[in-house]
Amino acid sequence: MIIEVSILPTIIISLFFSFLIIIFAVSSIISYFEHEAKAANKLLILLIPIIIVGYFAIFKDFNFKTILAIVLILLAAIILYYLIKKPIKVVGYSHNIPQNRIDEHDVIFARMRLKPNTDDWNNYYSTHRYEEEQDNKARSMAGLLSKSSLYYNPLTYNTANTNFDIIEYLQKAIKHPVSDKKIEIDQQKLTEYIKNWTKYLGAHSVGITELRDYHLYSYRGRGEDKGKPVIKSHKYAIAFTVEMDFDNVSAAPASPIICESTQKYLDCATIALQIATFLKNAGHDSRAHIDGDYELICPLVARDAGLGEIGRMGLLMTPELGPRVRIAVVTTNAPLLPDQFVLEPTMIEFCTYCKKCADCCPGKALPSGAMEENNGVKRWKVNTEMCYQYWCVSGTDCGRCISVCPFSHPNNILHNVIRRLIRRSYIMARIAYIADDILYDRKPKPKPIAKWMKVN
Repeated sequence: MIIEVSILPTIIISLFFSFLIIIFAVSSIISYFEHEAKAANKLLILLIPIIIVGYFAIFKDFNFKTILAIVLILLAAIILYYLIKKPIKVVGYSHNIPQNRIDEHDVIFARMRLKPNTDDWNNYYSTHRYEEEQDNKARSMAGLLSKSSLYYNPLTYNTANTNFDIIEYLQKAIKHPVSDKKIEIDQQKLTEYIKNWTKYLGAHSVGITELRDYHLYSYRGRGEDKGKPVIKSHKYAIAFTVEMDFDNVSAAPASPIICESTQKYLDCATIALQIATFLKNAGHDSRAHIDGDYELICPLVARDAGLGEIGRMGLLMTPELGPRVRIAVVTTNAPLLPDQFVLEPTMIEFCTYCKKCADCCPGKALPSGAMEENNGVKRWKVNTEMCYQYWCVSGTDCGRCISVCPFSHPNNILHNVIRRLIRRSYIMARIAYIADDILYDRKPKPKPIAKWMKVN
């Protein structure tokens, strides 16, 4: 049977609008399951004009019906092209190599451990007057996990403290001895096994990079190795991410965020220690780098291992989960095959125009301007003092920037399509945040705390 030429435009328009209606309806249903009722309702409201326009386009005759059909075919073809094409990536390091290693003494977590009237305190603050002023300001506030803090909750705060305690116990396992009986394993096979096993243990993504000098701190600033220089003794670094629960992150900056982040730091620690101990038992010198005991900067290592880009908030932006992850690293001399490092310019493009994290930051610690040159790196510099001071007010590690990031939405078909388009189109990278603002608001309210976490 041959379809008349005059009927073809109507069929094409019918298929296009039917598909569009299905997309919006399914997206609305997904949003309801995500507890995003406002977004779901907006999608349903947007369906009304689509249905009306579709009705007239399908059932009414007009002069340019054929032209409309052609335009819709081209539009569908463009979208399909960007869905199947490879992400825009650039091989190389460009402006992303720090010129100087960071001294861990300058990290705010190390500084907050300094005790008044000690040599460490006097030696550091004698040449860091600004840091002393800002750190003392933080010390005068309620404090992280303090009973007098803004979001105090005896259940979740105790959970976070419990997780910190267990992580501290696990730090002792970092010094597990290396076996003197080396097991020889094929490089390709060992690499595949490590990656698959890491994911089996609960990691979301894993990559391997050559360990570089700029990954490492210059000196340790905390722990029993405080003051010691960090020596590059391993050839490779295995970086992996662990997903943070969407609902707990969405409640940020309330107490579920620190309950969640400490739990994922704990999960990272157990996985990293398993990998490092496995490699040590096989006769390969290795070290797990976990919360509170790092010799390196995890986001830099993870970026170079191909796991994502470092965005406006200074955190690793992964392709599927954005910053809604925690990271750990294992360094080793085991024979591994490193992944190729690539820049993902569209993710940086997205962060350049979005600025949602900066607008929503309660501590006003995130920059809203352009990248600046810092230590040889073109990046956005976070005001860590203002960030930590808000932690000391809220009592939690805030996480508001993570919760509002459009890349942090759940890992499902709706958001994956958008993330996929962003990674393949500069235009999409520039406009996708607008759609996010329309559906979820520019400054969305934090989600309520789960009932089982509430005290009353």
